[in-house]
Amino acid sequence: MKKFFFSVVTLLLLLSACQKADDNGDLGGFWKLLKIEDLATNETTDTKDVDRFWAIQLDLLSINGCYGRFQHAGDSLFVQMINVPEEAKDFGLYNPKDERFGVNHLDRNRMVLQSEFAILTFRKF
Repeated sequence: MKKFFFSVVTLLLLLSACQKADDNGDLGGFWKLLKIEDLATNETTDTKDVDRFWAIQLDLLSINGCYGRFQHAGDSLFVQMINVPEEAKDFGLYNPKDERFGVNHLDRNRMVLQSEFAILTFRKF
């Protein structure tokens, strides 16, 4: 019985040691882009009825099958896409290789990001 208990405990410890912890808090998850406000033209694009999503997990960002890394530091979100989606601007990325967003609002349901080019409004999906 002791061997069985020891084996189960060891297996559980090994499995838990292999998992990375996601410390993104409210930022982590699947976000639907609702609106893009272009700051240069003052035009607003409503994207509620279009499937445009950002998926955030660990330090990875996935947008329309393209991947990148991000860093969330204080009120800033730095995005560096590894491969850039053709329609990057449709997802709010005007400088996808090195974009900085200010985090205007972030909670478990809603996120508002602002770059020097646009304001992006999301809801958690």
